[in-house]
Amino acid sequence: MLKVIIVENNTDQERYIQSIIEHRIMINSTPNSYDDMKIMMHSDDPSEIKKRISHEDYFAVLDIELGKNTNGIDIAEIIRKRANFAEIIFVTAYKEYLPYTVSRRIEPLDYISKGNDITSIADRLRQDIDEAYSRYQSFLTIPQKQYQKFIYEPVHGIKRQISLEDLYYIESVKYKSRRLRIVGKNLRIEYSGTLNKIKNDQLLRISQSAIVNPKNIIEFDKGNRIIYFSKDHQIKCDVSYRKVKLLNKFFLNNS
Repeated sequence: MLKVIIVENNTDQERYIQSIIEHRIMINSTPNSYDDMKIMMHSDDPSEIKKRISHEDYFAVLDIELGKNTNGIDIAEIIRKRANFAEIIFVTAYKEYLPYTVSRRIEPLDYISKGNDITSIADRLRQDIDEAYSRYQSFLTIPQKQYQKFIYEPVHGIKRQISLEDLYYIESVKYKSRRLRIVGKNLRIEYSGTLNKIKNDQLLRISQSAIVNPKNIIEFDKGNRIIYFSKDHQIKCDVSYRKVKLLNKFFLNNS
């Protein structure tokens, strides 16, 4: 289900946007309605929206200037972190915020200026709904592993992401405080951080100094407690004695 989120601080404009989306779901350029697209949340309260965003699929139409502690860009960033699939539209009178959506890697589908008349956005919003729904249908036909991602923050306020399919492991860099190294397929990236702050249920902690993507392990030498990510045994990690049972359980459940 593609769940629609509308966040707008003007009640009349919120209702207008909701009306456009509801009508487009029922009447569009295809012979059928968009049956697996539904308005889930519409509000002017960012805190309410933030609490309800989870690992689902979203089409979000967001105002940026909400007049509260959280703005639409903050909400978009949370959606990007949590959602399995997301298309984000900003509908705002403030064009000067556009650079912030780029610097924070939000990658919106569209950035629509309200101007002085909210009705001027109707055709553009209908096109965006069609495009978002089309992308969602394509997403549903592609293996989910291609969309799983690991998000990290190389610089405060700047987010980057890599495909979990390409990630081998993340380790603490020896002799460097609060420094991590990402190792993967054609990847070797260092950034500031700690392993304890990494929260991803696709990854396994195999020692005090390393977290691995178990799906990319090609061999586990139980006797020497070493896991390998390459056939030539050049890419490897040591496993702590206490984590051997955890790895065995993973391989048993996924065999």
